[in-house]
Amino acid sequence: MKHQIMWWMSRITIMLTSLALSMTLAAKAYAADTIQMGSGGNLIFEPNELTVSVGDTVTFVNGELPPHNVVFAGHDELSHPDLAFMSGEQFPVTFTEAGDFEFQCDPHAGAGMKGVIHVE
Repeated sequence: MKHQIMWWMSRITIMLTSLALSMTLAAKAYAADTIQMGSGGNLIFEPNELTVSVGDTVTFVNGELPPHNVVFAGHDELSHPDLAFMSGEQFPVTFTEAGDFEFQCDPHAGAGMKGVIHVE
């Protein structure tokens, strides 16, 4: 009986560890292509620097302190100049060429709400 309990306990431990690891990796994969605008109620992009591959889409998500927008220097085709007023609004941006793409929130650029995406 003791051996059966130990066998089941080891199997449950392995399953729970696998589940936790897969959830952690999935969260990191999602976060890698998401930038929070106004993260934590602050005038920041989080993260404010990101490296992605050509063809990847980065989603800018409006946070707790709106309004925000995303304007890329010299790239009107990537910019979303309209202000997002609702928490959770999103601006997806797909990068079709390599390079460094600097961006800012126009209303809060003076406060330092800027960033860069490196596309390889």
